[in-house]
Amino acid sequence: MCYCTVDRPASRSTFPLVLTAVVVALVAALTWIGGAFAASISPAWVPNDIAVPARVEIVGGVRHVVSLQAPARLLPDTTPPGERVRLLWLAGRLAQPVSRGSVVLDDAGGIVQVDDRLRVRRRDLSLDGRDVASVASAAGGGLWITTPGGEVLRVDASGQVQRQVSNSPFGYASVASGGSGEQVWLVRSSARFAYHLDSAAPLLARLADDGNPAFVGATRIPEHSLLIDLANAGTLAVHGDMIYFAPFIRDEIVAMRSTGDTLWVASRGLPQTTPDPRFELDHGRPVVNYHPVNLGIAVAPDGNLYVLSTPGFTTVESRLDVFDPESGLLLRTAAFSTALPTIAVSASGRTYLVDSDWLLAGIAARSAERLRAINLPLLSGGAAAIHDSGKITLVNVWASWCVPCRDEMPALDSLQREFSSETRFRFVTVNEDVRVESARRFLSEFGFEFPVLLGRGRAKNELHYPGLPYTVLIDTEGRVIRKWIGYAGPSQLSQIRSTISAELRRPTGASAHVHH
Repeated sequence: MCYCTVDRPASRSTFPLVLTAVVVALVAALTWIGGAFAASISPAWVPNDIAVPARVEIVGGVRHVVSLQAPARLLPDTTPPGERVRLLWLAGRLAQPVSRGSVVLDDAGGIVQVDDRLRVRRRDLSLDGRDVASVASAAGGGLWITTPGGEVLRVDASGQVQRQVSNSPFGYASVASGGSGEQVWLVRSSARFAYHLDSAAPLLARLADDGNPAFVGATRIPEHSLLIDLANAGTLAVHGDMIYFAPFIRDEIVAMRSTGDTLWVASRGLPQTTPDPRFELDHGRPVVNYHPVNLGIAVAPDGNLYVLSTPGFTTVESRLDVFDPESGLLLRTAAFSTALPTIAVSASGRTYLVDSDWLLAGIAARSAERLRAINLPLLSGGAAAIHDSGKITLVNVWASWCVPCRDEMPALDSLQREFSSETRFRFVTVNEDVRVESARRFLSEFGFEFPVLLGRGRAKNELHYPGLPYTVLIDTEGRVIRKWIGYAGPSQLSQIRSTISAELRRPTGASAHVHH
């Protein structure tokens, strides 16, 4: 009797707690399932009522397809995917497929691997300070990489360099491969090109097992033949026995067999296409009259071709086009208000516009590359370290003869004044003029007063920068947060400002936390 008297009140008191816990768990589960269900039943695209049929004609046995408008409009999801996906672009950088995922460069120039659940890990490489320009999978879990200096390297699964391709046909190349890494291709880089004459060079090159290239395709020779690299630069997608080439400055998508046979050529009537790049004079200075068109091409898990492009004469917006890989017909399209989207696609063809900061939040800052801790003489006398423990440091490498440096430096000087009251922030520059007087005249001309370290043309041996200007943001322990090569104007300055602000908001001493 006593047992029952004591036990019953206890049951009544705990039952509501148990019931509440069950209800909370049930609601959470239903919310997750409901979100996934809502995503699965919401349309991935809708018909485009004003679309016109594509124009198709056969020219020289090759199918040419002109699609001025897509028959459907993509509706990208902005919520994290609840299904398996493959990352195609990270902040505008093309990702290459690997087994059940992708490999891509992050903001700091490191290599990250993203699986089909969008879990991210960093690939550690032993490259002796070299920067990476492009990356693709290699057989056995290794990687093929290219550097801004033009090197083509094979790296094993542990990150060690196995060999270097010594006979690459291109001065600056990008690498592409299928997910297995069995077929590996080189194409002229769209990020960097040289002026030279080489009409015998191929359009593409396939790397054989021994590292020797096999050449495919004919190059387009522009009227100003020194621009042959620019005229034939682009990106590649590899899928089985097929390769898809997206020229950088022309409104074309080309489907070829690995033997070089062209099956179809697709275009969209974009106004900024440059069939024949030329030198022109702008206020007495020679410039090249081109505009970017195709920013990257990928084969998604649904088997279709996805092409990221500029929609016109702009570099602040982009468009995503989906092509049928068999016919070259444009299927769907979407417009983005950024030129640097992060995009993932599922096997059902659902497109996700992902927040890159959210995606990279899984990478520990301690795994980031460290800028070499070097000491250099100061222009004002004495010496200083390139980074100072405890301070977030923006490092800019410049020279008085560097034309983009003259445009960038006043903007950086204004930016460092904005953060002058931040005790955790430091701005330092490295001058690469051989003659110190050239640096003094430059600084006197603009009235700059920031600290200047003297590299005297030798800092490249330590920093391995690919060109000037070169800007690096490093954290309080000397780890690279982000790099900028060249100067892209106000948009780049805005990126630098927002990245500094985000790093300053990160808790002090949170070394195990992440960089956003």
